[in-house]
Amino acid sequence: MYKLHTIRKTGNYVRNGAFLVLFVLVLISCEKLSDNPVDPRDNIVDTWKCVETSQAFGGQTTYSVDVSKDSKDSTKVWLDNFYNLNGFKIYAKISGLNFTIPVQTVDGNVINGSGVVSANYKTINWTYKVNYGSGIDNVTAVYTRY
Repeated sequence: MYKLHTIRKTGNYVRNGAFLVLFVLVLISCEKLSDNPVDPRDNIVDTWKCVETSQAFGGQTTYSVDVSKDSKDSTKVWLDNFYNLNGFKIYAKISGLNFTIPVQTVDGNVINGSGVVSANYKTINWTYKVNYGSGIDNVTAVYTRY
């Protein structure tokens, strides 16, 4: 009788264990994974109106900057015509609403800085330095959507 009781007890453990595993699998399978994960860079890819204030050159300059995604790095965007360098691009890293422009040399200009995009993705405020060879330009810029 004892053996039969032990076998029934073991059978209950196996059955309960199988039920627990099945229950966990059902819970996991209920989580909907997005077929198209949202890329936060999609909110900033556009042509932007840049109003730039240069300390070295004085006054404000207005021009367009095209922002595009890097195809290999999901944290990187390209800024075409940054600092009004026509035909040249720099890159920035994005994390949340913050941008970092790592030190990079473009057309003889050493550039680095940072930016913040507004929560509604309608403006980006930039602060950066450009060593243009004969001095350092401290620059602020505001990008707005056209």
